[in-house]
Amino acid sequence: METKIKNLNKKDIPACLKIIFRTGVSSSRAEAKKVMHFSLAPGIKPFNPNYYTLWLDDKIIGVSGLYHDYEDPKNIMWMDYFAVLPEYQKQGHGTKMLENLENICKKGKVKMLCVFTDKEGALEFYQKKGFKICGRIENYYNKGKPRVWLFKKI
Repeated sequence: METKIKNLNKKDIPACLKIIFRTGVSSSRAEAKKVMHFSLAPGIKPFNPNYYTLWLDDKIIGVSGLYHDYEDPKNIMWMDYFAVLPEYQKQGHGTKMLENLENICKKGKVKMLCVFTDKEGALEFYQKKGFKICGRIENYYNKGKPRVWLFKKI
């Protein structure tokens, strides 16, 4: 079995949305769909936003994105919609996607990669990969569900 990372294409969006909602990395289907379509629009500057698909043979099993928040310095990027189908987790696929994003950041002279999550498994993954917690708000989404911000120097 062969894995490849490709740039998002319009025809990939339905499969990516299924992954995003199956893994719970977004609660707004309309917002995720809008942002992914927006990323493919002509005239959008590189890095704002860009999405990538992880393929296993002929099936999309993961999605990841990078964007620049206009309020941040240009050398800081944010991860977006980082998800691998549950049946393919803990097999190195998330690591492969993260390495892809880090390589893109290095080529773009990005010094810091940031992400936020409310998922305990994602938090453990990011910390294992060298991310440090830089903020946490308890009950951000609802009771018992914090939002945790992390960063990694590139």
